[in-house]
Amino acid sequence: MTVWAFHRVEPISRQGDPGKGLAAVVADPLWMLARQRQYGELAGEDAGSPIRVDFRVVAHPIDGWSADGETILPYDPASQVLEAVVAGESAGPSHSLRDRIDAGRRIAAVVSAHVNDAIRAAFPLDAAETSDLLFRTAPARFCDGLAAMLALANASNGAEATALGLTKAQWSVSATALQEAARWAVTAFGIGPSTWEPRRLERRFGLASGGDVVLNAPEHTREIVDVPDLDLTNAGATLTSTDDTPLVRRIPTPIRFPGMPDDRYWAFEDARLSLARIDATTHDLSRLALVEFSTVYGNDWFVFPTPVTSGTIASVDDLVVVDTFGVQQLIQPADLSRWALFTPSGPGTNRARLVLPATTASALTGPVVEEVAFVRDENANLVWGLEKIVTDTLGETHDLAAEYVADLGHGPPWPEGAELLYRLMTDVPPHWVPFVPVHDEGSLRAVVLVEAVLPRPNSLGALEVVAPRTSVLQELRGAPLHEEEVPPDGVVVRRRWFLARSADGGRHVWAARSVQTGRGEGSSGLEFDIAIEAGATQ
Repeated sequence: MTVWAFHRVEPISRQGDPGKGLAAVVADPLWMLARQRQYGELAGEDAGSPIRVDFRVVAHPIDGWSADGETILPYDPASQVLEAVVAGESAGPSHSLRDRIDAGRRIAAVVSAHVNDAIRAAFPLDAAETSDLLFRTAPARFCDGLAAMLALANASNGAEATALGLTKAQWSVSATALQEAARWAVTAFGIGPSTWEPRRLERRFGLASGGDVVLNAPEHTREIVDVPDLDLTNAGATLTSTDDTPLVRRIPTPIRFPGMPDDRYWAFEDARLSLARIDATTHDLSRLALVEFSTVYGNDWFVFPTPVTSGTIASVDDLVVVDTFGVQQLIQPADLSRWALFTPSGPGTNRARLVLPATTASALTGPVVEEVAFVRDENANLVWGLEKIVTDTLGETHDLAAEYVADLGHGPPWPEGAELLYRLMTDVPPHWVPFVPVHDEGSLRAVVLVEAVLPRPNSLGALEVVAPRTSVLQELRGAPLHEEEVPPDGVVVRRRWFLARSADGGRHVWAARSVQTGRGEGSSGLEFDIAIEAGATQ
């Protein structure tokens, strides 16, 4: 009976220096020959090298999207920009009077005067709050284009004329032009279902393939859409290949990297990277794993490039490796349930799936047109919504902090002969909106944040309440904000305009919000019942 024993030589770091295990310390050439025999270089093996790989690439196109997880809307990666579709803001307080006039002017340019007058009567512009002559005369010529296009987008089939206040004859002669204007407005102003969740300060949407939602973005806060934002759903985990999927053949090549050990033991290796110089201790598992992979398993990996279409969910099926002896070996998918790379999380992660959303490569980004910072004020036991940048109804951007400092005057004159000045409450800038913690009625111990009323004295001494001017805080009026959405460092919500081209060359403009971590706690200086001595700063 013959007993075979195999020993694998690996570098071992017991004292924090893996170089000793990697170094080939020799006393004479005969010892080196013995090492080569131990490694098996002097013995032939009945094994072949991979020369061909046969496999099938299954690509499921992403052809729809959903804002509520149920209703699926069409999406074309060739003619649309994904960020504009899922992140574009819906028509509402975030769009100015200038935007509504631009949309109404687009309608007036493609329809007859009678049709424009009918739409203008059904969707009049409200320019009462402005004194600008150009905007005051716009209601006599243009309609509220965003409201009209929103009504057209939500109208059911056959009810478009009624939704716009037109007769059937007027709709029949202008249907093509109005539908084209509606498609333009959907892209330019995000008319349609909104994915923004005001209570969570994030977006939630899904991507569909074949009529089912296969990817979910539960907490999207960035300006782009990428794989880290997406999770597989149950429907995405069951995507399978079809019998007509063509077979793809590739020639595998070994992976090479700097510092890789040579195939032969008696050879000079690349000196650009010295694995022996890596400083790793016994608990530094990541570096030890890197050294072990590079030295022991480096020559076991092969690569074969495979093009994948953008805007799809791809997976590799039926992978067969053919070696130099003609032996075919079926490679089963690795079990990725505990660890995976380049595949979204969620159900069905035991199968590698490559998600390539058709995102824009480089969009032109405009300046910030709206910015709100949520900060915690531990001294006042409040959360403040700081409106830093806001856009008015005319489309003009204002820096509220700079305007407040510029208009800040001196306090009231000190009464003659007074030694103390009693103040009921200190002043807080009008662009600071308070949020107070209240108990969440739908939970036992959860706490939510609700906008509070903070009366401020005006120039006449009367108390008045300042309403928020940004769309972020306007959408939060009456709605609770979950407390965990405002960390100790705070959070900043910015809104900007973007311009990009789709794959077919079309130009797309959209406005979207992004959420970023703040810069720490804030202090409003809010105090009650204080006495100020004479000569002290008020």
